[in-house]
Amino acid sequence: MIKRWGFALATASFLFASQQAMALSVSANGGDDSFGAEASQTIFPGFRAGIGYLDTNDGGHNAKAYSGSLMFSPWLPGIDLAVGGRYQYQDTHYGNGGGLGLGGSAFVDTPIPLTSIGGYGFYTPEGLSNGDLDKSYEYGAQARVSLLSQTYVYGGYRYMRSDFEGEGSHTLDSGPVLGVSVGF
Repeated sequence: MIKRWGFALATASFLFASQQAMALSVSANGGDDSFGAEASQTIFPGFRAGIGYLDTNDGGHNAKAYSGSLMFSPWLPGIDLAVGGRYQYQDTHYGNGGGLGLGGSAFVDTPIPLTSIGGYGFYTPEGLSNGDLDKSYEYGAQARVSLLSQTYVYGGYRYMRSDFEGEGSHTLDSGPVLGVSVGF
């Protein structure tokens, strides 16, 4: 009897963990001269893998950024925290290259129901870059309003700047951003 209950408990735990591992979210955002899309999937409890695309035309020159990330999100009361790494490849007028950016995000609930505020940032140092990219950083601030479970709209500000070999430092994107994220 104990073996059956142990097996049933183990099976239920596996099924619950499998459902948690299937958590997928897709988001789209746009700004004055930019648009982007991201998708992320929980792969283990507390770990999410993601891919992203950003197309921007800040300063009159088109830039495309393709990214892949692995983030750790520990459960903390009152704060939505994620830390990890993101590899981003940039195809720009100034050069092409990529690098591993280190960073994360933090969001906290506000007294306004269903609303949270926070920010994110990634820094790619010279030692973790390749191609024409010497270093890069991106950061932003956002306010999020939940519409349904795992679905929210957001607005904020994004700033992205990169240094390219022989071309100097250039702002690839800056300005207000609006978006929506849908979780499945």
